[in-house]
Amino acid sequence: MSPTAWTATEPTAPTATAPDLPGLAALIGAAQVPDFLQNGLGRQAWRARLADGQASGLFGWPQLNAALAEHRLTPPRLRLERAGGDATAGLFRSRRTRRGAALLDLDPVVLMERLREGATLIVDSVNELNRPLSALCARLSAEFVAACQANMYACWGTTQGFDVHWDDHDVFVVQIEGRKAWTLYGVTEAWPTRRGRGAQASPPETPIERTVLEPGDVLYLPRGYWHAAVGLGGPAMHLTIGLTRKSGADFLHWLADELLEAPEIRADLPLEADGTATAARIATMLARLGEADPQDLARRYRRYVESMLVQRPMLSFPDIGAQEAVLPPERRLKLAPGPARLEQGGEAVVLSWRGVEFTLSPRLAPPVRRMLAGETVSSAEFAAAAPDNGQPEVQAFLREMVRRGAFVVAREGD
Repeated sequence: MSPTAWTATEPTAPTATAPDLPGLAALIGAAQVPDFLQNGLGRQAWRARLADGQASGLFGWPQLNAALAEHRLTPPRLRLERAGGDATAGLFRSRRTRRGAALLDLDPVVLMERLREGATLIVDSVNELNRPLSALCARLSAEFVAACQANMYACWGTTQGFDVHWDDHDVFVVQIEGRKAWTLYGVTEAWPTRRGRGAQASPPETPIERTVLEPGDVLYLPRGYWHAAVGLGGPAMHLTIGLTRKSGADFLHWLADELLEAPEIRADLPLEADGTATAARIATMLARLGEADPQDLARRYRRYVESMLVQRPMLSFPDIGAQEAVLPPERRLKLAPGPARLEQGGEAVVLSWRGVEFTLSPRLAPPVRRMLAGETVSSAEFAAAAPDNGQPEVQAFLREMVRRGAFVVAREGD
């Protein structure tokens, strides 16, 4: 497949080697990854196609039915849209428990009536409701160091759910069932934000492309890309896998907080004096910024972003990392989802996981690298990597990693 249409923006420098991005490769195909990163990501719409059968494994009607039956999904997570407006009112019945807690129960009769009238059913964060989709979103989040969430849209008619709009994050649209027509308008401002001029912009009058997505099709839309979608009759379901990536403005907000340790940054500006005094103070602050090491700032900011990513807890109950607990030799462990890498740190190696750094003996690097590759590793294999007199330290390390949630006890099927 190839880009859907070109939007002129400033190109990026060529990438020397394609990074290993299995989550992205699963969505668009490994062969497309280098071209997409250089020419598509954040710049233009892009078409791809999943492998046969992959779409239905991410989500589908059985998973939706089970979610509605087994989970209490309430607004705004579950809502209806019709013709550009909210159609959720009256969809839930309110009741109180004996202890006075207010609960909302979905009314299935009203739900199906609204859907027959052309409403679109929306359920946010369906990645929390299906393990394969959860794993895909976790990989994408780690690869792009970005928040990742999958929302589901289902319709049964030809009424448009949302008006022409743009999203403030990148989106991978995955058609799961049925067919849906998409009208693409391009961008009116590169990388807009809800706080900038883009929030008040009007969409282009003329679309640049119309396309129909079939089951298994993938459509990437960068932040700010105007679009609208409509069903073509019959049941249709698609996912939007959203990536909220950090911008230069996000970095500057973080940097401003980091600089508060400097007195000249915290000091009041002399706005009561003439502009010369204020300009001199600004010059002093800019000079301090000029002294900073960009590589150090990049490393620190990445660690900060990794540490702030929202991750679903992966626990190993009944194992809780108790002080006296000894992990049996056959107990297998895996690395919990999240940005992770292993780097050399002098005579030791450093495992970075979700922004937290762990200094390890180089002897433990081989089993940890296997975990980074997605394998499960037994307690015995960790023990074999250390000398006999180091076994207590290995057990203490494994308990600590389980306690922190970085290592998870693998269960059957992992």
